[in-house]
Amino acid sequence: MIKILIFDKEEYWNNYLKTLPYDITLAFSEKEVFEYTFKQKFDFYIFDFEDGYNVLKQLRQSGDKTIAIFLSHLETFNAQKKAYEVGDDFFKKSVTYLEEIKIKLDYYIKKHFQIKDIIKYGDIYLNTKLKTIYKNSKKIELTPLEFELLVLFFKNKNRYLPTNYIIDTLDITNGSLKVKLSYFRKLGFEIINKRELGYKLKETK
Repeated sequence: MIKILIFDKEEYWNNYLKTLPYDITLAFSEKEVFEYTFKQKFDFYIFDFEDGYNVLKQLRQSGDKTIAIFLSHLETFNAQKKAYEVGDDFFKKSVTYLEEIKIKLDYYIKKHFQIKDIIKYGDIYLNTKLKTIYKNSKKIELTPLEFELLVLFFKNKNRYLPTNYIIDTLDITNGSLKVKLSYFRKLGFEIINKRELGYKLKETK
């Protein structure tokens, strides 16, 4: 699931933005923006230009390269020129605002996140590029080893992986493997076990 941080103090626009079909986090102050960006990584920023220009400028100075879209009631050349110095795009708030934002985000998502990076399994989304996993839009915390184990299953979907192969590939003990597989099943992954063949991740319908 694509994670977006929105910084816009206008409640009217926030009511539109929070309906976007992504994992949305709303910030209402500069302090909240810095707190959120310190704790987690986002795929996109959508900032009100008047309130967010200096915030994004500081984030850029700290090395943050997250794709950023500015929104503004202004439509002057100087405002756009200033916005593009630190941001990636500039949109004027208008009646068709939400649909235009969605089209723009879809464009950036296709451009920066290849379809092969996103794996869907039922209501679970796995992003192999960002190494994140979401179930029903809620982020699931996995250890690096657990993530690699899932990727191994997806790369060999509908094919049995011998237990020894998994153990040797990931340098994991048999006991630890069973614990992690039990956890995956609770999350909703249908993993089948046959004593002579090993483990297999079953395709979803």
